[in-house]
Order: sequence, then C-alpha cells, then structure tokens
Amino acid sequence: MPKTYLSLDIGKSQTQAWLFALRDGGWAVQGTASVPTTIAGDGTQFHASIQQLLKQIEEHHEVRLLDDRGQITHIRRLEGAPASVGLSLSAGKPIRTALVGLSEAYSIAPLRRMVSLFNCEVVLEVNLQDDLNATTQLERLLTSDVELYVIGGGANGGAQKALKAAIENLRLVYHLIPRAIRPQIVYCGNQDLAEYARSEIEAGLDMHLASNIQTNPGQEDQTLVWKAMLAAYERLRIQQIPGLADIVSDLHTSVVPSDFSAGRLVRFLERSSANGKGVLLVRVDADNVSVIAARDQKLNGICHHLEVGQEALEAARWLSTQVTDAESFATYVYNRTLFPEYTPATLEDLSIEHAWARVRIRAALAALQKLDPEFGYHPSLGLMRAYEPIILSGLEMRLAAPHQRLMIALDSILPHGITTILEDEQQLFTALGSLAPHDPLLPVQVMDVEVFTNLGTVVNVDTPAAEGQKVLTIEVNEGEHVPRLHHEVQTGELKRIETLANSKTEIYLAPEDESDVGMGLPGLGGWVTVLESKVGVVVDARGRPLNLPVDEKARAKTLYNWLWELGG
Repeated sequence: MPKTYLSLDIGKSQTQAWLFALRDGGWAVQGTASVPTTIAGDGTQFHASIQQLLKQIEEHHEVRLLDDRGQITHIRRLEGAPASVGLSLSAGKPIRTALVGLSEAYSIAPLRRMVSLFNCEVVLEVNLQDDLNATTQLERLLTSDVELYVIGGGANGGAQKALKAAIENLRLVYHLIPRAIRPQIVYCGNQDLAEYARSEIEAGLDMHLASNIQTNPGQEDQTLVWKAMLAAYERLRIQQIPGLADIVSDLHTSVVPSDFSAGRLVRFLERSSANGKGVLLVRVDADNVSVIAARDQKLNGICHHLEVGQEALEAARWLSTQVTDAESFATYVYNRTLFPEYTPATLEDLSIEHAWARVRIRAALAALQKLDPEFGYHPSLGLMRAYEPIILSGLEMRLAAPHQRLMIALDSILPHGITTILEDEQQLFTALGSLAPHDPLLPVQVMDVEVFTNLGTVVNVDTPAAEGQKVLTIEVNEGEHVPRLHHEVQTGELKRIETLANSKTEIYLAPEDESDVGMGLPGLGGWVTVLESKVGVVVDARGRPLNLPVDEKARAKTLYNWLWELGG
C-alpha cells in the first residue's frame, strides 16, 4: 500500500475528510468525502457519522481506517492505515473567554489578537490598571460564566503585586464554582510568577504555562503561547463534545481549531514569499466568515458572525436584480442560517446569497481591522495595504460561478494596486494545516500542484479624475505571432481582459499622470506578467469609495453591467 495521510475537519454543518497519498515521488490528494456534522446528544450520532465518513474513504481507496467489523478502532493497530491523522474543528459554540492583563496596549490587546484564532468569544476583560479592588475584580470573574481564562502582561522581572492579586482571585474562582466542565487557565505573563501561578491556583492539568507573550515592551510573539492554547482548547472541546475523546484517542491525534490550522498555511505562504506583501485568506461559510492575514511575519485572524438585522438593508443595496425588498431579504437570510445546506433555487435566491456574502465579508474585514490596527482595511476605501495573493475559500463560495466569486471579492475587499486572487476550490487549507506538524513536506508539495485555482489578476486605478476621463492605457502582448492589443480605461469603468490558456500574458500599464496603479507613484507604469486564470485580468477604475446609484433600478442595472463585463 502507498504511504498515506488522512485529515478530518469537523465543521459547523459539514465534516470533511481528505486522503493524501505519496505517488511518483510527491504528495497529492487521493480522495475526499463529507457527511453532515452531528455533535449534539450523547455522542452516538457523532461517532456514527465519523465512522460513515471513514467508510466512504476506505471503500474507494487503498487504505485501512476501520477494523474487520467496520468499527473505528485504534488506528495504529491496523495494517495499511495512514501514517498520521490530522483533526481540526470549528463546530461548537465559541469558547467564553476572559482576558486578564496589566494594561490595554501591552496586555489586553495582544491577548485579543492571540485568542482570535482559537474560536474564542471574549466575554470579560480585566485591566489591572483600572484600580479595581480585589472584591470587585473577584465578583466580575465569578459572574461571567467563563470557560477559558488567559492571563498575560507584565515584563519579566517587573512589578508583581497586581498580577499576584489576580492570580489569587483566579484560585478562588477555579475552586469555588461547581462546574461539570472544568475551565482552563493559560498563563503567559511575567515569567517570575509562572510557577507561583501554577502552585497558587492548583488547577492541575487545567493549568497551562507559556512564555511571556510580551517579549519586549511594545513587542508581542503569539507563537510562544500557541502550544498552551492548543492544549487548553483540546481539553475544553473534549469535555464539551461527547464522543470527541474517543475519536481523538482512536485516531491517535490531537484536535486543533480550524482557523488556527488554516493560519499555519497562510503564515507559511507569507514567510516563503519574496514579493514583500502580505497573504490574505477569506473563508466564507454558512454562518460565519473567517479572515486570516499574515504580514511582516505576524499572523492575525478572526471568525466573524453577522446577525441578520440592519445589515440586511445594506446588503439589499447589492442586489443585481430588482426582485425583493429588505424585509424579504432578511427573511431569506434568516431561514438560510437555519438550513445551511439549502441550495439556491432561483436567480433571486442567488442574487441574495451574493449580496449577503459581500456584506458579511466587509463586516469581517472591519472586525479584523479593529482587532489589528495594522491590518490596513478601511470600511469605505477598502484594503489599503498590499496583500498578494488574496485567497478565497469556504463552502459558500461554491454557490457562485468563477466570475461571480471574483466580483464578490472585488466589491467587498476593494483591493488597491495590483494583486492576484486565488481560490481554494477543494477546501484544502485547513486539511494541510492540520497535517503540517506530521510532515512539513506534504503541504508544500500539494500546494505546488493542486491547491490553488487562479481566478484573476486585479489592477486597481486610484485617480482623482472625473467620471469618464481616460486614466489608463493598456498594451497586451500574447506572443510573437499574436497582434498586440490596446485598451483605454476611463474613470468609473470595470474592464476585463482575457488571458490565453496554457501561457503567460504580458500587459503594459501606462497610467495618466495622476493615476496610481500600484507601481509606486502616480503616473508610473510598466510591464506586468500574468498567468492563465479563469476570469483574466480585471482593471477596476470604479474609484474608492465605491459609489452605487441611489435609485434602485439604476443601481441594479449598474451591478448587472459590472457582472456582465466579468463574464455574464
């Protein structure tokens, strides 16, 4: 049997599996399968669904995943089993988290960024500089129904009094509140108090020590806390999800958050890139949008859920057909959250899906900007900092055709300059991230061959020119034997230039004096080489902010025309 690896991702609506096999000296996807996620109840259905998933893979591929009775067993005992199994999880409610730190800038804010990749909902923040007396602080800790406490802050060798008082309060909280599920505690502050925290709180395996997240004043390193956070995450999820402990044991693996798993790959791409830009992943699922960004060797991300409310009025403005009102729109979206497996049946349904995706992505980008002020997103001006590539993923993006997916990305992200938009069609990012610690070569080889599909190259024109004025001239070189083409672009225009299959296309950008196409200065142009893509080169001169007509009929026509330009 060939050497194989298996990865499972337990999502909110779907549980997916990917089998990777070593063939012709390199790793490649051998097979995939999926089943509905069922984690409610006593664990019987959950166990049965995982068994069904493994059976699907085993029946179609040369691998052993179940015992002779067709049951899940200790996988290491099976001949022909995968060398290792990766397991990621996004199902389950966010973890109710309390952050305790010595200051907003140097403790609380870094902790917010760090826990955001671990499916945490911050329900309490205790800033020890707020002069809370011990009794008030204890009352807040006791009444917040917290599942995870994260304590940080304080320079190594620095002041200890306030941090000691917080540690003593956490001891009372941990031991006084009777709970079926034991809370987890992560300590990543002043290292002089690490052992004191362990001995004082007496939480046993529920206590996780890490190095100080604040390496120097004003500098943070999240990676120093990841191991402790992963251990706390797994202990909580095993307690919360019946049957998960048996799955983890039988598959001889550990469980990691799906966003953290995907973040590993985003971080790897950014660190291995030579273009000096960041890497951005936008994953759109049925009830949330995850945005993960790596830049300057720093990784930040957020999983954002947007409630159906006033946002429905904003989303209705993005409808490319005059088919519904805001109330009907909100009703459809609300029902869609109740039935995530529903497939749009009409053009009206599809238009609503795409409009809602735009608003959800914009809201998630704004939430990451609030979390990380260096991210570079402005609600009306778009993504101001350079990220290349921008990668689209998530099951919801499958509901759109390639040109529609690119249109959704353009309207919601509003990138500046020149960038490439890729898509993770097979949803492999999370799978590869969970297997990376087992075999670092596997994700590298699979990404080189079959992870990404090139949607298109985007050139944004920033210009003060009035509507209808020429802002850019483009020359297209498709080879010696093909006549060169020339295009003019005007303010307010969205233009698509097709690229040849199985070849590179060179385009020369000649902007007007006040037009900036991302070459460094307004008026500066040059040659750009673009690869084959599904949509081609898209030149966006619609301006920032993106102004839509006020009249409903004119607005729908404008959106329809933009979409038609990209492919119908």
